[in-house]
Amino acid sequence: MPHHDHLSMPAARARPAADPSAGPGPVPRAAARRPQAFTDSREMVALAVQLANAPPGNTPAEAAVTVGWPRLREVATPADLPLLHQAGRQLREVFAHVGARRDREAVHVLNRLLARHRLRPAIAGTVPTDRHLHVAAPGATPAAEHVAAAVWALAVFLCEQGIDRFKTCTEPGCGIVFLDETTNRRRRFCSPRCATRAHVRAHRSRRRTVTR
Repeated sequence: MPHHDHLSMPAARARPAADPSAGPGPVPRAAARRPQAFTDSREMVALAVQLANAPPGNTPAEAAVTVGWPRLREVATPADLPLLHQAGRQLREVFAHVGARRDREAVHVLNRLLARHRLRPAIAGTVPTDRHLHVAAPGATPAAEHVAAAVWALAVFLCEQGIDRFKTCTEPGCGIVFLDETTNRRRRFCSPRCATRAHVRAHRSRRRTVTR
C-alpha cells in the first residue's frame, strides 16, 4: 500500500503527532478484545480516516490490515465484514460530498452513521484514574465499538474544527482522503510524495513552455 500521511499536527499543540501510516502499536490480545474505550479522540479520528481510505478485504483480517489498525485486526470476525465495508464506504462518501461542495449531504451521511451505531455514551471505570468513555450501545461487538468511536470522533472533529478541513488529495490518480490541520487550511495533497509529484510536473510544464 502507498504511504498515507492523513493527518498533520499543528505546531502549536504540545502533543506530537504519531505516524498515521503505522497505526498504534500492538497491544496484548486480552486488552484488544475489550470493547474500545473512547479515550483518545485523535486516535479515533485517525481510525475514521483510515477506514475511509481502506479498500475492502475478503476476510476480517484483510479488512483490518488494510486499515492498518492492529487492535481492530485482533477483534474483527467474519460477522463484522459488512459493518467494516459499509462504514468505510459511507465515511468516504462524507469526504466526497465535501469535495463536491455538498456540505449538507456530507453532514447527512455522517448523521446516518451516528444513527446506525445507536451511540449511547457512558462513563466507565471504578476509580478516577480508570474512568473513560464508551460510545457504542451495550452489546455491540468489539469491532463495532471501534467503528462507533471513530464515527463519533469524526463528528466531533467536524463540529469543532470545521467541515472545510475534510479534503481529498488533488494529485491525479491518488484519491486519498485526509483532514487538513494546517493553520491556513490550504493543504491540497495527502502526503509529501504527492505534493512533490505535482510540483515536479508543474516545473517541467513551465520549462517546456519557456523553451517553445
